[in-house]
Formats: sequence, C-alpha cells, structure tokens
Amino acid sequence: MNKEELKRKTEEIFRRSGSHDELFDAFKTAVDNGIEDEDIYKLLVWNKALSVDEVVMYSEKLCSEFPSISFKIYFDTAKVLEATSSAGDNIELALSYYKKAADADPSSFFPYEAAARMYNKDLNIPRFERIVSFLLRGLDMASRKSTICFNLVDLYKQSGNTEKEKEFQRLGEKHQRRGK
Repeated sequence: MNKEELKRKTEEIFRRSGSHDELFDAFKTAVDNGIEDEDIYKLLVWNKALSVDEVVMYSEKLCSEFPSISFKIYFDTAKVLEATSSAGDNIELALSYYKKAADADPSSFFPYEAAARMYNKDLNIPRFERIVSFLLRGLDMASRKSTICFNLVDLYKQSGNTEKEKEFQRLGEKHQRRGK
C-alpha cells in the first residue's frame, strides 16, 4: 500500500471506528510510516471512543514524533479536553495543553484567547490567577497583543477589578493602534 492509500485508510478508521484496538493499530502504522498530517490526527483526537487518557497519550506521542505539527495537535487536544469536561474536571488539563500549544508556536495568540474564553467565574476554573498569568506571558510573545489585552479586560471585568480592567483597555488600544 502506498502512502496516499495508507493516509486514506487511516483517515477513514479515525473518522468511523469505535474500536480502541483498531484505532491504536492504525495510529501505530501511520506513525511508523511517517504520516505527518495534522488533519488526519485531528480526527483521532476528536474520536468519541477515546478516553481522556488516550487522547493525551496519542497527542504526546504525535508531538514527540512530529514536532512540526505539535502546535495544532496540542491546540486540538486542549479543545477536546475543554469540550469533554463535565463539572470542570478537565479544564485545568485543557489549560496545560493550551500552554503547550503556546510553547510550540509562541507568536500565536489563539491559545491565549481560547484559554481566556474557558474561564468560569462561578466555579473559578481554571483558577483566575493561572489564566491571568498565562495571558500575561502571552503579552511578551504573541503577535496580537491587543487581543490578549482585551481578553484580560474581560477577565478583570468579571473579577470586579476596574483598575486593572482600565489598565489593559488602554494597553490594548495602544497595541491596536500599532497594529499588534
């Protein structure tokens, strides 16, 4: 079987299979044959048959084997963890995967924006301080600093800290005028 046929077969298995053994075998075969396609592996991490532990295991293996697609894999893993969280049980883990995505592509603002949106004030998950700390780190590295500032404005508005809210509103507007 050539590489294109293998990709098509793997994609079909990841899309439709609910068998842990079949998913694992297809994954192993794809990795062993150097299939480095983030779209195919996205199907795997979003497969409803997988447990949280399996999603994390596959993601970590993919990112160690194919560092060039690690941003997308880590970002999708965070999204899966966030989407499958009930009562906030995977939210902190999702945040850790947004951090890994940010480490894989420091200039991207997407992990910071996604992390800010998942904050739940009533449950304080992820913890407010962790979200703010992560976003502040993004101000030093990400390309669209204004977006991160405006996310901080929203977070501080939720917390009732009007001083910080105004500070980041001004900073966001300043970055926006500079096209950042």
